[in-house]
Amino acid sequence: MKEPTVGTIDSEPFSYVGRENRKIIWLLFTSRALLLFSISLIDSFETGSKAYFDKIKEVYSLTESPIRFSAADQRLQYWYRPNQLKDLLRLKIAIEQVIPPNSRYRLFFLCAFSNILKAASQWLTKSIKPQLHPQKKPNKVFSLFAEQYSFMILANEKREISTNSKVEIHTGNFLDYTIGIPKVDLIVTSPPYVNSYEYADLHQLSTLWLNYANDYRDLREGSIGSLHHNYNFNSEWKNLNRVGSKIVSKLIYHKNHQMKSVAKYFLDMQKVAHRSFEILKKQGLAFFVIGNTEYKGVRIDNALHLAESLIDAGFSQVLASKRKISNKILTPFRDDQGRFTTNSEGRKVYNEEFIVIGVKS
Repeated sequence: MKEPTVGTIDSEPFSYVGRENRKIIWLLFTSRALLLFSISLIDSFETGSKAYFDKIKEVYSLTESPIRFSAADQRLQYWYRPNQLKDLLRLKIAIEQVIPPNSRYRLFFLCAFSNILKAASQWLTKSIKPQLHPQKKPNKVFSLFAEQYSFMILANEKREISTNSKVEIHTGNFLDYTIGIPKVDLIVTSPPYVNSYEYADLHQLSTLWLNYANDYRDLREGSIGSLHHNYNFNSEWKNLNRVGSKIVSKLIYHKNHQMKSVAKYFLDMQKVAHRSFEILKKQGLAFFVIGNTEYKGVRIDNALHLAESLIDAGFSQVLASKRKISNKILTPFRDDQGRFTTNSEGRKVYNEEFIVIGVKS
């Protein structure tokens, strides 16, 4: 999306301010913050969560899944076998029946629920892209849920967090200048790549299950590089920096839609670079995890474009480090449209990405 995660560390104790536009990420951040700071403060959290877990298990075993066919459910039927869909409905009903709406425990258990949705589906294992695997044999829903619950509790038992720590989670558009964002020391973000799938598509399971939208495509509005919002290519493409202009000009003889999408992505990232510089304190750092790709023989150098954008925005120093990502996906090839494929006749995708760092003097 077009909004990085921003964090500020003023002094001890640690204080964190996070801003995200995606409701799914808000859920994850909030539930993790709940654990990080509540478990170190209140030893009873684990006891309380265990009591809720046992009750959820009991209600789940007694609950019959209702037959309903909303727009969201119809889309979910594409991704799930009937029994998996039924069991997930039972589990969600159990969570909502057992835990009060405003309870901090509900966020925690909804996060655990969200984290098992792909594993319980026919979504291709380890693939972040929306790719169906009809032969996949998913594990039983409640077994996945129990394992995820134990993992989340165990992970936080190993943490040593100051009891005076403070966390604030906000949702909003990072590029909306009407939203006040405090000066921060650190920005960390992993923006989407050009020619990537819409991020709304990647989070569609959680979006639909948690009722954040009846149609996950509604969340494409405002996402970085998306053409699903106001954008006049003819008047705006001239604002591209040198690297962006050079790449877009090479796409002129290919699909008009693809050229406009790449240009929009670059323009958004240039705005992100300027906004990041504005909200950083002196000596602040901005970390971007980003990768390159290719479309019809044209190399889309996202990292180089971002580096130039950061320099143009005023960063005194820009550093880059290469990072291997060979175990990130199972499909190591792309077709001539730049999409992932298992066909070995396709070209090998890049198995690396870059950490681009902007330093503000």
